Amino acid sequence: MVALAASVGWLLVRGIIRRKVPWIGIAIVLVPLVVLFWTERQWITAEKKFTAVALSIEPIAAGVHCQRLGESFVSSGSDLGHVDFEDGTPSGPAVLSYDTCNQLAAYWRSSAREKDSPPLEEVIAVHVLTHESVHLTGELTESITECRAVQRDAVVAQRLGASAEQGRALALRYWTEVYPHLTDAYSTRDCHEDGPMDRTPKDGVWP
Repeated sequence: MVALAASVGWLLVRGIIRRKVPWIGIAIVLVPLVVLFWTERQWITAEKKFTAVALSIEPIAAGVHCQRLGESFVSSGSDLGHVDFEDGTPSGPAVLSYDTCNQLAAYWRSSAREKDSPPLEEVIAVHVLTHESVHLTGELTESITECRAVQRDAVVAQRLGASAEQGRALALRYWTEVYPHLTDAYSTRDCHEDGPMDRTPKDGVWP
């Protein structure tokens, strides 16, 4: 964006010197500049929303950062999201992959009817936001983080515009369609109703 803006300035200065403004050249540069500005504004708005959702789940200090397209090209991993730690403490925001943020934004901006049966990719994206939000509390172990996250997915979905019923349906779908297929590092036999990791044991409800 800075380079394009500088190009516009250079074209204007050149036009003043030559006493003929190169409108075509300026238009060619301005179009991608406007598109980039609009896209970046959309990402910033989404990041603010996702950060607010994360903060509403747990008392955390860091926020949420969505990878931009350029970042996705140079990213060395294939994680849907991650949080960096330093000496056991989160050292920065939760970083969500470009694809995850796209799916998450699609769910957030979808209509109430569309939230009745979202694509599995959007269900997973909502869960990734929940999962990384739990990491931001300082929890390092993936299996513990995952178990805490599945019990908060319904609330996160509601924060993104779902009804209570839609939120429960999304959480149940992740629990039944995705969680059973996770690797041992991300799952644990203690994660079940009335188990050692149930947030609300003995109440007859698996959040």
